[in-house]
Amino acid sequence: MKTKTVLSSTVCAKGCFGIRAGVLIACLISGMILPAAAETQPADQTASPGADTQELLNKAAAAADAGDLEQAETAYQLLLATYPQSALKDQVYFGLARIGERRQDPAGTAAWYQKLIREFPDSPLLERARHELAEAYIRLVQYDAALPLLELERNLNRDIAARQALTDRIVEVFLKKNDRLQAVTELLKKEWSRDDEKRTIEDRVLELLGLATRTELEELVRQFPKGYPGDAALLQLADRYESKKEYFEAEREWRRFLSTYPRHRAVSSARNRILAIKQFYLGQRRLIGALLPLSGPLKPFGLQVLDGIRLAVDQAKEANPEGSVEVVVKDTEEDATALLRGLDELAREYRVSAIVGPLLSRQVAAAASKADAYRVPLLTPSASEEWPKSWKYVLRNSITNRQQAREIARYAAGSLTLKRFCILYSDDAYGTEMMRTFSDEIIKQGGEIIGQASYDPKTTDFGPQIRSLKEADLSKYGFSGPPPEKKGEIREYKPGFDAVFLPGDYDQAGLIAAQLAFYDIQGVVLLGTNGWDSPDLFRIGGKYVEGGVFVDGFFPGSAEPTVRSFVDQYRDRYQEEPTLLSAQAYDAAALVLKALHQGAATGEAVRDFMGRVQNFSGVTGLISYTPDGEMAKRLYVIQIKDGKFIQINQ
Repeated sequence: MKTKTVLSSTVCAKGCFGIRAGVLIACLISGMILPAAAETQPADQTASPGADTQELLNKAAAAADAGDLEQAETAYQLLLATYPQSALKDQVYFGLARIGERRQDPAGTAAWYQKLIREFPDSPLLERARHELAEAYIRLVQYDAALPLLELERNLNRDIAARQALTDRIVEVFLKKNDRLQAVTELLKKEWSRDDEKRTIEDRVLELLGLATRTELEELVRQFPKGYPGDAALLQLADRYESKKEYFEAEREWRRFLSTYPRHRAVSSARNRILAIKQFYLGQRRLIGALLPLSGPLKPFGLQVLDGIRLAVDQAKEANPEGSVEVVVKDTEEDATALLRGLDELAREYRVSAIVGPLLSRQVAAAASKADAYRVPLLTPSASEEWPKSWKYVLRNSITNRQQAREIARYAAGSLTLKRFCILYSDDAYGTEMMRTFSDEIIKQGGEIIGQASYDPKTTDFGPQIRSLKEADLSKYGFSGPPPEKKGEIREYKPGFDAVFLPGDYDQAGLIAAQLAFYDIQGVVLLGTNGWDSPDLFRIGGKYVEGGVFVDGFFPGSAEPTVRSFVDQYRDRYQEEPTLLSAQAYDAAALVLKALHQGAATGEAVRDFMGRVQNFSGVTGLISYTPDGEMAKRLYVIQIKDGKFIQINQ
């Protein structure tokens, strides 16, 4: 009897697909071309598959094992089309997923495993599918999708060796995510029954601690404050600081370790490290002290100052290795007792030549008499209040409120040739001081104050104050046009003054600028102080602050070579922008270093040197001191132009 190809002779009609599929299955099983008579019995698409279908499944698997992925995939896909309700469908999905793995197609692999898990929650292949799906996700770099599957598999698995292996894999995934903190946490979940297994886990934890960042170590100390691996993390943290020669932080962590783990086997080592740090300092010829708040709410500001000091000292070491200077740091802790204790230690034990700090004006006042008694200069990089001339050993490298008010007044009246001014200021000590100083300087420069008004520092509505300024102006120089002819029209107003002084922060200045425009005060120059120095000024004030001018003690956007070099090196070292505090601390340390390198060996000699400084080129401008310790500094004048800060004085 002659044979013929069924698929080429069958005419498509209702049910023809099942006929052709059934025939092709038989062909694949037997490896033969079947007679046309085979068309007479259509396949049941929903019935359970028989031996023929199982045999086809086996042959598909065998083809895959033999590397014939095309034939295997054809068979699997045909089974899906022929028997969409087959009880073997999970095996087909699994087979297709394995083909995806062989083809290194993790996306396709994941899709088939997802279908198996979703459609066959009771399949005996479920556990393997979850595991392989997790591996596919890992290859797709979808770690957050893989982890829950691995964790579920670990939780359901009854075999301890399998759970250990799964924990190792979970650790690997967290390391792929660069999450060493969670990797350590997972390692601690690993089960062990023998001492050698425990040691292996601990060795692995120590290895990861060695790779952890300082932030990760701190977090481990926080999460495990009284035991392992918090103790190991704390030791690693202290050692890390010491290796970087950040001795203040190293000693702080050694002392924290002794306080937390008084019976730990490493106690003796920690005590020796603290002693070694002190001996190191005592062996140095030249030391600078630092009195800073390095704990509590003011810690961020203390760290900015310390970063500036260290950058200056390290640059000096690179330039002159033989004449190196070290920095001894003491934490003021925002406490008068800690402040004075730290000053005593720096002056009596370490015999420092000068101290950078403290930060707050009240702290300077508390330390002034002791500084004079010890004859050790205190250079504060931030205190802004005036102090008595009787404090001989207290100097500043920081801008004061009065300095700013005088500088912006001089620039406005001089370089900008403005004559008439209004002042809108906060009703507090700061605002009042700025208003009085600005007024006095404007009058001294031959200008005129047209009007002034104060506001509650908490208010956001400046309407009453702005209206009072307009009234004062209209009584002198302001112009108001005729009443409007139609209801709703605004009466024309032209200010008779040239500028408004706004000695507030950026949020106040931004709000006031917009409200001045609302009350038709336009075409006048807005003047301010360093409280304006924030990108948020543009967000709040928008176009209304355009053209505004303010002063500051530091401008990181300056084109001056000294400033550019400092900014670049600061960014490279700390991965952040330098602040006014860090810049002023850098200059304070640089001044002391210059004194030491020119032969000043005592606090008295450093103080005498400071009294002779003239036009020192710092990153915060040209700095000069009078013999009695008064500082003169050129401030940066900054203008808002096209939504950016631009330095306009040279």
